[in-house]
Amino acid sequence: MKNDLQHQHGGRPERDFARLSVNPIPVLDFSVNLNPLGYPDVVRRNWPALIDHIDGYPSLDGDGLTRYIRERTGLSEDRILGGNGSTELIYLIPRALGLRRVAIVTPSYHDYTRASVLAGAEPIRVPLSPETGFQSPSAERLARGLQHADALWLGNPNNPTGTFLSRTFLEKLAAGHPGKWIIVDEAFMPFVPEWRDQSLAIPPMAPNVIVVHSLTKFYALAGLRLGAVTASPKVVQMLRRNKEPWTVNGVADTLAPLLLQCDDFEIETHRLVIRERDRLYRALNEQKNLTAFPSRANFLLCRWERGTNLDPLLRRFLAGGICVRDCRNFPGLEGGYFRVAVRPQKETDRIVEQLPSLLREAE
Repeated sequence: MKNDLQHQHGGRPERDFARLSVNPIPVLDFSVNLNPLGYPDVVRRNWPALIDHIDGYPSLDGDGLTRYIRERTGLSEDRILGGNGSTELIYLIPRALGLRRVAIVTPSYHDYTRASVLAGAEPIRVPLSPETGFQSPSAERLARGLQHADALWLGNPNNPTGTFLSRTFLEKLAAGHPGKWIIVDEAFMPFVPEWRDQSLAIPPMAPNVIVVHSLTKFYALAGLRLGAVTASPKVVQMLRRNKEPWTVNGVADTLAPLLLQCDDFEIETHRLVIRERDRLYRALNEQKNLTAFPSRANFLLCRWERGTNLDPLLRRFLAGGICVRDCRNFPGLEGGYFRVAVRPQKETDRIVEQLPSLLREAE
């Protein structure tokens, strides 16, 4: 059961209805952390043409994804490798690099640990603390974690805490540990308005830095699986030698360059996420027995202060037509933690209005 819980993601309210014995009803899904705008209109407009690509072999390594990353970052093609979502590449990296001991900032996406263990590496936790609001660990704390490891995994912004580390901080960390790999998952970086100033994938890239990218979250394309990794040419060549061919399907690979047309979509996303995240943060922290932690991503990590059994609260939310993400399967969040995604204004209105009564009834 524990293993099944570790691989749960948001966006599955039917699973929670069954587990919590709640009669299924339509819900507002705050558990899934995709763009609240949904996928951009360029997808719908081009869908009939995209269908034409299902009967032919795609490029071996995702040429369309490579073009997207190249034009977004300015990196040369020999520094980019496309994949079937970022998760494929998360599993590829420790295997291809032959990692043996890996420091992992936690709580974080479970697959950093699982991918490392499957590759034969020993994970070493670098825990974030609720006492500091799960904010960034110090350079000294990360250095201690790296002391007996050959790589560091972290999300930036981190899932599920929303923790954010500046490019300057991470560049200093990489420069101070030239013999260690600094592996940064930037799946949620596009939600940061100043991402061009903060992403480690913008040149120049340090030779020991590896950045994982996802197009799934920002463009709400979870079903298509689009991801990439950027690194030095030597590392990309090593990854390519260890990667299966044709993992990027033809529809996804053809769609990726079209997403370069989404400047207005990007601006609208940033405005919406900042506005509704701030409003949701204030509303959650106004409630008795509830704490929301600061975040730079499109979600908020929250803690229910009524004990470690979160089920009464989750059950009450579901009965009220709201689904949130149970975070107890994240190491370090085994208590009363849950995640709330940023949604459009009308949906935020609904959860803000219902919060006082839902919490009162859960108690």
